[in-house]
Amino acid sequence: MSAHSATRGRAGSPSPRRTGRRLATALLAVAVGALSCVVTAGPASAEPAPAYDHGKDKNTAPGTHGPLPKGFSTTQLTVKFKPGLAVRLREQGLVAKDSGDATEIQHVLGKYRDATIRPLSSTPETKITEQRLQLEKRTGRELPDLNSWFVVTAPRSGVEGLLRDLNALPSVEIAQARLPLAAPTEPLRTHQKYLNPATSVLGGGVDADYAHTQTGGKGDGITVTDIEYQSSIIPQYGAQTVSAGANHSLMVAWGATLGGEAWSWGDNGQGQLGMGDTTTRKVPARVPSLSHVLTVSAGNDYSVALKDDGTVWTWGDNSQGQLGNGTLTDSKVPVQVAGISNAVAISAGPGHVLATLSDGTVRAWGDNSQGQLGYGGSDSPVAITVPGLTGVFTGAGSVAAGTAHSVALLADGTVKAWGDNSQGQLGDGTTTDHITPAAVTGLTDVTQVSGRGDHVLALLTGATVKAWGDNGQGQIGDGTTTDRKTPVTVPGLTGVNGVSAGTLHSVATTFSTTTYAWGDNAQSQLGDGTIVDRTSPVTISVAADQIAAGAIHNVGKAGQWFYVWGANGSGRLGDGTTTPRTAPTQLNGLATRWNLCHEDLAAHVATGQIVQVPPVFGDACVNDPAIYHGTAVAGVIGAQDDNGLGMAGIAPHATLHLSGTDVPDSVAYATAHSGPGDVILYEIGVTPTGSGGPWYPWEVESNIYDQTVLATAAGVTVIEAAGNGGNNLDDPTDTYATTIMGRPDSGAIMVGAGASPSPGGVNCHGSGAPTELTAMSFSTYGSRLDVQAYGVCVATLGIPSVRDLTPSESNPNKNYTGTFSGTSSASAIVAGTVAALQGVAKAGSGVLTPAQVRDTLKLTGTAQPTGDPHHIGPRPDLHAAIDSLP
Repeated sequence: MSAHSATRGRAGSPSPRRTGRRLATALLAVAVGALSCVVTAGPASAEPAPAYDHGKDKNTAPGTHGPLPKGFSTTQLTVKFKPGLAVRLREQGLVAKDSGDATEIQHVLGKYRDATIRPLSSTPETKITEQRLQLEKRTGRELPDLNSWFVVTAPRSGVEGLLRDLNALPSVEIAQARLPLAAPTEPLRTHQKYLNPATSVLGGGVDADYAHTQTGGKGDGITVTDIEYQSSIIPQYGAQTVSAGANHSLMVAWGATLGGEAWSWGDNGQGQLGMGDTTTRKVPARVPSLSHVLTVSAGNDYSVALKDDGTVWTWGDNSQGQLGNGTLTDSKVPVQVAGISNAVAISAGPGHVLATLSDGTVRAWGDNSQGQLGYGGSDSPVAITVPGLTGVFTGAGSVAAGTAHSVALLADGTVKAWGDNSQGQLGDGTTTDHITPAAVTGLTDVTQVSGRGDHVLALLTGATVKAWGDNGQGQIGDGTTTDRKTPVTVPGLTGVNGVSAGTLHSVATTFSTTTYAWGDNAQSQLGDGTIVDRTSPVTISVAADQIAAGAIHNVGKAGQWFYVWGANGSGRLGDGTTTPRTAPTQLNGLATRWNLCHEDLAAHVATGQIVQVPPVFGDACVNDPAIYHGTAVAGVIGAQDDNGLGMAGIAPHATLHLSGTDVPDSVAYATAHSGPGDVILYEIGVTPTGSGGPWYPWEVESNIYDQTVLATAAGVTVIEAAGNGGNNLDDPTDTYATTIMGRPDSGAIMVGAGASPSPGGVNCHGSGAPTELTAMSFSTYGSRLDVQAYGVCVATLGIPSVRDLTPSESNPNKNYTGTFSGTSSASAIVAGTVAALQGVAKAGSGVLTPAQVRDTLKLTGTAQPTGDPHHIGPRPDLHAAIDSLP
């Protein structure tokens, strides 16, 4: 029987464990009682404590005025309008209780023509208000109004002027540039001593081994959300950077070193995603062997990309020679189309491809069943010059490959067409096929053509649209279902700047904030919330600057955001599901920060115990250095404990939600997906002068502070890394520190990095290690810090470049390291510890409040040596903490 097992002494006296519980519980009661004004409602007559007014920090807090310190965002800010003014964003623009306030704000934004504004949170306003009022009633205090926070982006004009002008408005509580964030990188770099009992001669830890013997002590029923520093996949500027095929989608993302990167998702039965396999993907993943991409075009089961050197690359189905590489063999990776080095535009139809060259000629290859390649004969697996066609416009939108016909826009603004004409799609007033390019009747001043089915759209210089061909579903947009053999004007469209013709539907973007769609809607591809066909254009709820219409779905982009809607079979919308979307749905473009195929995580991923929330872009099995930090954190908390492999997490039964900083309202989003007793972990530090200077906890950013207050009020325990800057949060000359310390306590548990044990005077870095439990020299410190954990020598999951515990293992999913460190490792240990503690509490009398969790950890932890001048607090002791529970 364990020395810690419950036994009874003589005369029925309580066991040592029971006595310990009662003593610690009494201590806890005193501490919690002192905080009762925070966590419980006061008398009905008491005036509720107000929410923190960030107006006190306006023009003094870092990032609220220019010149902006190095590293702050120069293109994006967050702004909080005074809650009582009820500033909101509607389709017609900003509104407020007093229209003069809205006008004044709109005037400021209007001075910066590229500035766009959107709510910080994507949660419906009514739900945010309902949740806030419920929490205010429960806590007896006013809480921040998340509806008052917005994000303003000004990619070209910048935000310094906006900061000045917005902060000058009486309606603005605070405007603040986004602060420079970083993953708390490991400032130091052999196994899981942190699981040991507090006084173990092998090295003291948090005693997770003891917790694991208790009911619920593996984090059962608790959700931990890991918020990692995360970058977004940003759409490449330029035309045709998104494309929708029959069952898959493509897009071009900005790449810092590789130029444009091609990304793909959806069906992959023919290798059309370019990943080297035929595995379907429900979220976007980068085509690994392709860089410097300008534009993309998705055919039915194949893909085409144009690179900035004028070459054309293809992959996927090749049954009709549509890859243009001289064979009929499918390819799961990109192959180069032979003989083309000066292409300027591409268009992939269901089975054939057109490419405009810089000399004004057009090359074509693939299916030629109706003469759509411009000659009479069989399909062509090589690119041939379309006979008799010169003077073609040398820009995007100059060619359109339909079902079995082709269209080309000439430099003089006229249009020619050839191939199948069974539904008048050649626009010459007949239904007679012809293989020779011929002029479309009465069409001039055209700037773009589009078509992937049997109808064609043309954008004119006057920003109006004409259409012709098949109209069986109203895709012409003239209010009828009558085919049109010559171009007709689409009524009601003005200010148009882009068109895209899907198989049986059409879309158009405008210079204003209005987007239109019409035609077939059986799969909700019009995005108007219905499945009713429309014979005339209807507006949809997305202000897109580019949309690609596919067979029965659409992909669009608005600035740096992606939007998708329509059918979602095979995951062609890229939102991680196969659920169709009846209205435009935003894809956040978040880059993955975890290897979900690691042997100690994969089984939990398969059962839904580990999930990315929201779904993110990228290969789930990626193992490059960018995913080390997140993978290591996930391992500390939730590595599988019953598979006989590797190591066990502190809370291996907890549900892990993996999220990131580029979710606009990341903390509020995590809170909405959590409940009382759950945990949110901030694995982020703010580094105003770069990673070599001071570091600060994330809540220094005003909107994160408000979101943290709301999270803890909702009963969610927030664990926050203090940072790896070696700086003092009590420094009165440090404006970042005074901003943090000058506010009421957010309720988060702030974590420092402590020295790990060195049995025999040696740890993973050799001899001469700091005294156990003292603050590591790199750890941010101060009176605000609550607890500490190992800041060095933490064993967890590794990657190929960090695998000191498995140096000879070549499988990237079987790598382990013993050198994870920093406040990163410390915060992960504390998050796992809290999950284990709450699991036991939940299985007993109920979960603890965040305040109770913090006090329990501090009162029962292993103390920091009294002579250490850098305060980081005690190290949690799960044995003592669990024994203190009622």
